[in-house]
Formats: sequence, C-alpha cells, structure tokens
Amino acid sequence: MSTIVHIGFHKTATTWFQTSVYPMVQNARYVPRAVVREAFLDPTAFRFDPAAAAATLGREGDERLLLCEEGLSGYLHNGGLAGYLSKEMVFRLKAALPDARIVIVIRSQPSIIAAAYQQYVKGGGTYSVSRYLFPQHFLKGAASENPKAPRFTFDHFEYDRLIRLYREEFGPDRVHVYLYEELKRDSRAFLARMARDLDLDLPLERVSRRAVYRSYNWPALMVSRLFGLLTYRTVLDKHWVLHIPLLYPVLRALCEGISWMPFGRAPSPRALFGARLLRWVEHRYAESNRRLAAETGLPLAEFGYPMLVPNRVEEPPVRKVLPGWARI
Repeated sequence: MSTIVHIGFHKTATTWFQTSVYPMVQNARYVPRAVVREAFLDPTAFRFDPAAAAATLGREGDERLLLCEEGLSGYLHNGGLAGYLSKEMVFRLKAALPDARIVIVIRSQPSIIAAAYQQYVKGGGTYSVSRYLFPQHFLKGAASENPKAPRFTFDHFEYDRLIRLYREEFGPDRVHVYLYEELKRDSRAFLARMARDLDLDLPLERVSRRAVYRSYNWPALMVSRLFGLLTYRTVLDKHWVLHIPLLYPVLRALCEGISWMPFGRAPSPRALFGARLLRWVEHRYAESNRRLAAETGLPLAEFGYPMLVPNRVEEPPVRKVLPGWARI
C-alpha cells in the first residue's frame, strides 16, 4: 500500500495528528518528524538525493509508511521561503515517493492567519498585527526583500496553487484535501472518513480528542508580547531589549497556564484584525477559494471560507505601530 504523506498546513491540528492519531494506526508505521526532516527538509537544494531520502525513512520491503510534517508545506512565518520551499517539496516527495498519497488539511484564511499571528506571539514575537502581516511597510534595505529575508506572505494561504501542483504531480485521486472546520465540528466523523479514504486501520476509541495546545487568550498574548522583549527566542523578526537566559521556557509555561484559566477567550479574527482589515483579508482570498472549490468540489462556502469577489478591493489598512506591548 502507498506511503501517506501529511504535509500540513500549520495550525490545522498537525501536532494532534502526530501525537494522538497516526501512532495509533495499525497497518502503517508512523515515521517520527525528525526523520522526515532529515530526509526532505535538511538537504540543501543541490544535495537532495531521492534515493537517500527514501533510505533515510528506513522502509523495509513493502512496509507502509505514514509521514506527517507541516514543514513540508512551508513555515508559516516566512511563507515557505516565499513559496520556494513549498514548491520544491512537491518535487522532492514525487522523486522519492512517487506512489505516495498526499494529505492536506486547510483552514479558512482569516482564522489561520489569526492563528499564525498568535503563534508568532507565542514564539516570543513582539510586533503588532500590522507589522507582522505587512512587513514590507516597516522593513528597510535587504530585510525588506523576500529573496534575501522572507517574511509572512499572504500568498502562502492561496491553497489552490499548491494543491493544483500536487494534483498535477501525483494525480487528483492521490491528493486528499480536508477542512479543519470539519475536524473541529466532529473529530470522530472526520477521522472515520479519513480512515476510509486512506485505508487506515485506526481504532477510533483509542484516539484522544483532547487538544495538545490551547490558543492564547488576550491576557496570555499581552503577557507574552511584553516579556518577549526580554528574550531573543524563538522567532527571527522581533524586537528585544535584552536576553535573559532561560526566560523563554518559563514565559511559555506561564502563558500556557494563563490560557487554560477562565480569563477570557482567544481573540477572534475580527477582534484581532478589526473590521476593515478582516474585510480586506476576506476579499484577498475569495477568488482563490472559488477556484479551489471549482477544481475539487470542497464545500468551502458551507464552512465560511471567503468566496465573494468584490468589484473593487480597497488598499490594506496598515497602522505603523511601534514595537512593544502597547497594542495587540
């Protein structure tokens, strides 16, 4: 049976799949993330060898493998190196595992972008939403050029382009696209359908449905941004005043604890972005989502994905907020 490769995206419960779901599968061997990274992500452009990658996975005979590494779709804070890495991984996987089945889980763009910013703050990021989403308005010189220093890019979440390339290379019947919103609505039904689609022997009663991580609520976000000024970890594009060794793991544990307390919920995209920016984000992805729905038949409209194409899209609202903690 074919190897299964789950490529992401980030912020679609991949950690849960890696810890609670795929290790439970009875008719495939789950390959640890470190091994997948060694095989596909670590080799530089001119040193990648498909045979070496396949050997690194340690497949024996007709053994069925199960890979899950969201980095294969590209790191969310740099847009998959402006898409270069995301695109390259298609061809690496095809060369090393030509008969693989590809699993892609997507999430409505306003929601996943809000989650990406929250992950940035969780990683010690200190800049505002505007600074994170529109770095080209704040950076100067080489840092402002994607080929020299890639940053967040909205292009990364135009799902139709990457999915189309995977379908072209592996065949439409071998690329399985699922909606994160369906998982959130009914995780057991979601896993049962996935198991049927991929021919997985998955004992659903043994799968924990508890979330591995919890999104930061407002107090946790503010605490993380404030004390992120005192550590350089772990995101690259941030402002820090001084570095206190060992502060970051303590800060992370503190904010995780705050998020589990009843001090408020994780901010919605509207609360995080404001109405005007949210409207711009929705308009930004409507055409991409319409193409994806037409090509795959996915029920995007049913689950609230932006689909309405406006006659005119206004310029994105960018507020030049100074680094620090004054505004989330």
